[in-house]
Amino acid sequence: MAASELWKRIGWGLALVALVVAGDRALAAGLHAAVMSTGNRFAVLYRGEAPGGVLILGNSRALNTFHQPTLAGLLNVPVFNASYNGMSTELSEVVLYDYVDRNPDPELVVIEVTGVGADDDQVRDFFPFAAESERLRTYLSQTLPPRVATARRLLGLYNYNGEMLYRSLAAGASDQGTINRYKISPALVAAAERQEVAETRLRPENLAALGRMIAFCGERRIPVRLVVGPYLPAFRSKMTTYDAWVDAVSDGVGGVPIWDYSQAVTDVTAFADRVHLNYRGARLLAPRLFEDGLFDPAVAVPPAAVPPSPDVPVDP
Repeated sequence: MAASELWKRIGWGLALVALVVAGDRALAAGLHAAVMSTGNRFAVLYRGEAPGGVLILGNSRALNTFHQPTLAGLLNVPVFNASYNGMSTELSEVVLYDYVDRNPDPELVVIEVTGVGADDDQVRDFFPFAAESERLRTYLSQTLPPRVATARRLLGLYNYNGEMLYRSLAAGASDQGTINRYKISPALVAAAERQEVAETRLRPENLAALGRMIAFCGERRIPVRLVVGPYLPAFRSKMTTYDAWVDAVSDGVGGVPIWDYSQAVTDVTAFADRVHLNYRGARLLAPRLFEDGLFDPAVAVPPAAVPPSPDVPVDP
């Protein structure tokens, strides 16, 4: 092959690579702009448009325990739920710091603490927001397998190959009202009743992150509430290590009390599954949280005991 022909092929190859890279970058930029223009809670957070007031952090249990529209109407103060399915406390720590960097300081931070048992499985869903936060990029680089971290840096579109893109595009003006709307099936209730033991988990890395979050809020004079939301009664009764787990979490963060609502709802129809309330359950629980002073910074400690809430009718 003549040298000129070889160089021509090399030139065409380089041009193709450049075209692919440019296309990847252009499409990724378009998707990023689309995501950041939505009502997705993290797009709102990173745009600096979160309202202050009460900030809620945690995993899917926090999403389904604290229904933002219900609480905002009850409290008459802004409420922003920055929780996400499967979110670990380490990732919640990143979200807390980024929230405070870009938005008004919250008047109260509520953390549903069962995220202390979560792994880092959901970090990939946060790829679309890495461009907005050096802190998030650092966390991703420390958490991800090297091959995934490299792919994320080299291929812009790779960052949008996940659930967050679809959630963002479906968010509409706001996703703050997102909650389970279905009722647990009789088969799942029966399975919970047959279950022998339900495990509680605690990752030291998450517990350390929770301690740092509390210290950070203390430095900024932001009150913090640590909460455990309700479990399906049949499932909760099988959590034989639950009390020891609660003590370990509280002791691990310097004795900060935990508002334990794990047995506060007994109506089976208020649950979507073993570990999540549904819309009806969150509406049932909300007045109880208000009456107990959970959202009142002047109330220093939770009630000595949290008996079940009455099974009263709730608007559908």
